[in-house]
Amino acid sequence: MFKKFKVLLVLMIVCLALPSSLAYAYQNPKTLSNEWPTYGSGDPYVLKFKGVYYLYVSTKDSETGIKAWSSTDLVNWTYVGLVATDPLTKGAYAPEVIYWNGYFYMYTSPGGGGHYVLRSESPTGPFTIQTPNKGLTIDGHVFIDDDGQWYFYRAEHGQIIAHRMSDPYTFGPGVNTGASINGGWTEGATVIKRNGKYFMTYTGNHVHSPAYRVDYAVSNNPLTGFVPATNQNPVLISTEGPTIGLGHNSLVTGPDLDSLYMFYHDWRGYTPEGWPIRSTNMDRVVWNGDKMIVLGPTATFQPDPAQPDFQDRFNRTTIGSSWSNVNGGNWGIYNQELMWQNSMGATTWYKQVTNASTATNYTAEFHTKQMARGTSASPKYGVTFSYIDENNYGVALLSSKYNRVETNFVVNGVSQGWVNADLPAGFDYSKWHNIRVEKAGTEFKIYVDHMLKVTRSANLAGGKVGYLTEDTHADFAYVAFSNKVGGSSAWDAYKPVPGKIEAVHYMSGGEGVAYHDTTPENIGGQYRKDGVDIRVNPEGGYNVGWNQSGEWLKYRVNVASTGAYDVTFRMATTMNGVQIRLWDGTTDLTGIVSVPNTGGWDAWRSITVHNVPLTQGPRELRVEFVTGEADFASMEFHHHVAVPHLTDNFNDNNSDGWKRWEGNWSVSNGQYHSAGGTFAKTTFGNDNWANYTVEADIKMNEAGGDAGLIIRGKNPANGLERGQGNADFMQGYYAYIKTDGVYLGKQNYSWSNLTGVATPLAINTWHRMKVTVNGTNIKVYVGDMNVPKIDYNDYSPTAFTHGKVGLRTAHKSTSFDNFTLYP
Repeated sequence: MFKKFKVLLVLMIVCLALPSSLAYAYQNPKTLSNEWPTYGSGDPYVLKFKGVYYLYVSTKDSETGIKAWSSTDLVNWTYVGLVATDPLTKGAYAPEVIYWNGYFYMYTSPGGGGHYVLRSESPTGPFTIQTPNKGLTIDGHVFIDDDGQWYFYRAEHGQIIAHRMSDPYTFGPGVNTGASINGGWTEGATVIKRNGKYFMTYTGNHVHSPAYRVDYAVSNNPLTGFVPATNQNPVLISTEGPTIGLGHNSLVTGPDLDSLYMFYHDWRGYTPEGWPIRSTNMDRVVWNGDKMIVLGPTATFQPDPAQPDFQDRFNRTTIGSSWSNVNGGNWGIYNQELMWQNSMGATTWYKQVTNASTATNYTAEFHTKQMARGTSASPKYGVTFSYIDENNYGVALLSSKYNRVETNFVVNGVSQGWVNADLPAGFDYSKWHNIRVEKAGTEFKIYVDHMLKVTRSANLAGGKVGYLTEDTHADFAYVAFSNKVGGSSAWDAYKPVPGKIEAVHYMSGGEGVAYHDTTPENIGGQYRKDGVDIRVNPEGGYNVGWNQSGEWLKYRVNVASTGAYDVTFRMATTMNGVQIRLWDGTTDLTGIVSVPNTGGWDAWRSITVHNVPLTQGPRELRVEFVTGEADFASMEFHHHVAVPHLTDNFNDNNSDGWKRWEGNWSVSNGQYHSAGGTFAKTTFGNDNWANYTVEADIKMNEAGGDAGLIIRGKNPANGLERGQGNADFMQGYYAYIKTDGVYLGKQNYSWSNLTGVATPLAINTWHRMKVTVNGTNIKVYVGDMNVPKIDYNDYSPTAFTHGKVGLRTAHKSTSFDNFTLYP
């Protein structure tokens, strides 16, 4: 055991005292009512339909039926019962549901024994079996592209397989997408399309491993060419702490129509009967260009998902004062769930528009279906937006006669011309369909059933939204708009601290409120359209550039608990004497922080400031550029934990405080032994230790393999568990010796050789190794404790700045002694 100091681990339960303007109701993990007993809620999938969310989870292996819950806010869930009860749904794995043309199609793999397709006319069932067993492995997922083409994705060893579909029941040949978790078992795919690119999240390792995690990959093709996001992966992981074994996610748009949320499960071990226990979790996803960032995993209270700025579910008996009629028509409310208009026979555009108006940029969502079509030349129905008056508005109308969506804008009384887009063959206008409008500047994107159909420009501002008909009897359901678009809701979201914040995600509000910038325009012309200067970052996404003396940027954060934190700024500059400072209101948190000349505007460096006091709850932090000029990419917060001075000489023949992850470890004769024959690691300490020196005596008992010290290790797991056979189940650095030299590498659930130096080292001889980490510099000493064998700077975007210590071997019998750690 450690002789000089004892390490006390304190579990802090956070009770947030927050302003009433913010709702903080959810905390991971989430326990749902009526979960499967001793099983919980694994493989969560969330469908949004007409403004209501439906959550489906896997079925306990011994039970039959599929359970579901509903919600309007993603926080409060109501159990809706068994949505499928067919005997074939016994142990139904990972049920996913997609809506198309009036039907809800469910894909599930009962007991993992091939896939079945079920169908219902309601998201709450009853879902009935439509196909024989289609075979194929588990975790089916369906994605529909903008052209209406369907794709089916499923799990496989070392890859995610995709199939082009000819209809909801028929799968073509399988294709390797390129997405993989390090060549091991890969499952749980989810695909979304964003700005013309396809993003796939997926999960790997055994579902009951703490190292179950989420990666993502990007492609220009929905079938092939998915390239893992190396600098971002794993995008979600936690192997220790309150939630572990995180994975099998789904992605869903939040109530504000703009935010994106990741639902995933954690793993809590087994019941005495041997059943796995899992729970549902939810965290926010934000974007910086093509960089997907999960603001988690979190286990403290977080802000509830934001609601839209306007929404109407028509849950009343009359249309009411929130709407205004334009040009007449016979309008009404049916069953307190929808609005209708049934006057036909004329070519008049009958409209109902909201009295509420959008901002200049917004997202709007509408739901509509045709009840009857007239005999005029062009009967149609649909939506209006940016409506100011009859001389200024936009429309997106569905035409069952011509099977298309028709769009037009009128600006100052002048028609901008009709632009139409065909809809898929067999499009059933008598069923509910979704129309979505995204407006950013003068650009409008118009989606039908999540398919991007029209992109065009018009010189219109914001305005009212509404429904209209021409010679058509139509029904209209849930409508909403949000004054956010294209992910801009991330700017004002309260990002969790500890956590990482992208520099471009400063608040909205403009000059003097969200930022101070000495130039009125965005010099770089990228990402945002205000006065802050933003450019493309070669490390991915965008960064804030051209930051001058006296300029500042403000960020919203949600601090988990009051205390000290370390803050790591990602900066680049060619100037000497650059200084920055971090503020909370009028409180100077850091004092003057010097930023070194990094040698180039694309030569990024991580600069960590330690022991910064932060106050619990929602805060607005301000980054000030005091002197000089520097580019700014991100800042990351860790709890500040002082590094103790401790030793362990193992003379008491135990390894108290060390956690063994794999391999064969033992203590005897006052030494800590790894038996060799495979890879092995053991760790000690705190994930939030930053700068320190660690030393140990190492004796190689055989010629092959390697042995050494773990530095800044986090998220370790057993790489041999459940047949994984992966030596790199950890994030951190490994300084090690072999008979031919001294080496340094990096693990991030993959392996990267960093550097090494050749020097002969004898077996059966004690070698003293010392490693000092300070900022992003790593010095490795062997034998000579004054001159390092390795002096390495990790300037990469995946540099590790905090983590615990440990010992590691790979296929080498090794003895360790006289372990020492000090600040």
